[in-house]
Amino acid sequence: MTQGKNKLIKFGLTILVGVLLFNLLSIAPNSKPQISETIKGVWVTHVGNSLLTYTGRLDNVFHHLSQQNFNTVYVDVYNRGTTYPSNYAPRNKLVSLPLRDPLQAAITQGMRQGLNIYAWYEYGMMVLPQDTIAQQHPDWLLSTNKGKQFIEQHLWLNPSHPEVRQYFVDLFTEVAIKYPNLYGIQLDDHWGIPIVFGNQTQAMTELTRLVVTAIRQANPNLIISLSPNPYQFSLKKYSLDWLQWLKEDLFDELVMQIYRIDSNSVRNSIVNSGIKDAEQYVKVAVGIFAGGQPQLKSFTEVAKQIEVVREFGYGYSVFCWEYTSTVLRRIIYFVRSIR
Repeated sequence: MTQGKNKLIKFGLTILVGVLLFNLLSIAPNSKPQISETIKGVWVTHVGNSLLTYTGRLDNVFHHLSQQNFNTVYVDVYNRGTTYPSNYAPRNKLVSLPLRDPLQAAITQGMRQGLNIYAWYEYGMMVLPQDTIAQQHPDWLLSTNKGKQFIEQHLWLNPSHPEVRQYFVDLFTEVAIKYPNLYGIQLDDHWGIPIVFGNQTQAMTELTRLVVTAIRQANPNLIISLSPNPYQFSLKKYSLDWLQWLKEDLFDELVMQIYRIDSNSVRNSIVNSGIKDAEQYVKVAVGIFAGGQPQLKSFTEVAKQIEVVREFGYGYSVFCWEYTSTVLRRIIYFVRSIR
């Protein structure tokens, strides 16, 4: 029995070494996209980044994006835990093995391909009931006046709680220090609190001031990005006063999520979104939703939405690599043709 196990282990190690050697010998060449100040980005979820890292495909995908003149990748690192080793948040064991660091892999390959790599903290103020934070710190969670905590399929951290504030300071400064070649950190529409918990606008602004100050002290070279919904929706639904944050110089760029069904809706939403106000303070771009399973948007529709955004003179980022991978080849050839 022992001899059989030893043979199995040796076979497994042989396969592993073979895969590693294959990846080393077949690594994509270095490249750089066309130089542009305009954001041409794509979001990669925590599932996609881990998959690409552990299968050795990350360099090929980043090379392909660079060749087609994308210049920015927002890598999801915070969703039910981190995808990198952290002293403050548990690692997401469902998608992130301890053998490698997907964030570091993205930074390394991004530098080789001339891509700006951001650590995107998707979950923001959200946690799930089974998450370690919720289990260990129930006092960190918000409740409505009626005692309800589970809102929009998630629990929500209390932005006024001193330990919650310190948690985020520690989480962000850890990355700012540990990854000196990281280009930026991005927060999104989940960096807010549903209004059903009461008006948390002031508390979220205070928390944002605190963490941004800490990030800039730890690494002043980092670009701090925000990807919210249009202003009035963000403020009234999630206590997320991003315009005030821009006025206070708390962010360096804004990628507004205008996820709409067609290009006409995108055009109308841009006009009323508040992005015109935002561009007075920071570089701006528009987030475009390529669809999700089982229904993806067509290449033609995504191309139309990109063209509408370009008519306004804004950059763009496509959500997300996983959803677009089946039509990405056509999308990026379109992007290349309009550079």
